[in-house]
Amino acid sequence: MGISALKNFTSNSGLAELGERLSGVDSFFNEGRTALPQVKELIRRELEDDPRLKDIKVRITPGLHGAYFPGKDAIALGVVNPSVIAHELGHAKNLRQSKIYSKILSVANNVARLNNTAAIPAMLAIRTLIKDKDTRNEILNILTGASAMLMAPGLAEELSASVDAVKHAPSKLQAIKTLGPAFMHHLMSASMPIGVYQFGKHI
Repeated sequence: MGISALKNFTSNSGLAELGERLSGVDSFFNEGRTALPQVKELIRRELEDDPRLKDIKVRITPGLHGAYFPGKDAIALGVVNPSVIAHELGHAKNLRQSKIYSKILSVANNVARLNNTAAIPAMLAIRTLIKDKDTRNEILNILTGASAMLMAPGLAEELSASVDAVKHAPSKLQAIKTLGPAFMHHLMSASMPIGVYQFGKHI
């Protein structure tokens, strides 16, 4: 299957092909063919709640759990899991509402990723170049605060999409089981620069 509209996965043929392509994926998030009825029910609920979602494009991509691409209005799906689909549709609903919000979030996420990459070299450079302890700690505290502000929009969006997913999921317990660890992974990754800059005050 190449690219298909979301509405096509409410049909038995669409679901069957989804199961065939992804049932063998080795992932904590993949529930294989057993989850296909829940996927169908999830998509039915989502389309009932917002019929405009029916034409969102879905690309089956084994190896990529899930992603939403605002510029293409498309979801990449690599697991059979109704909670993952609901989460990505949550992003779609949020980012479709405002192009300005979508652009701001994209910029914030890109800068946050650069901050993640630069945090350790920046901390080590500050430790090496700034000899005065008070000045050094003040700079590290400023960078800590800036990192917190940079991570906030992305984490808020992830939380919003997860809450929406739990709301629409056929099984709320299953959704929490799936999305809880995923959100914690986002939180830990986004918080890394904060830990690095604070650690720099004590080494």
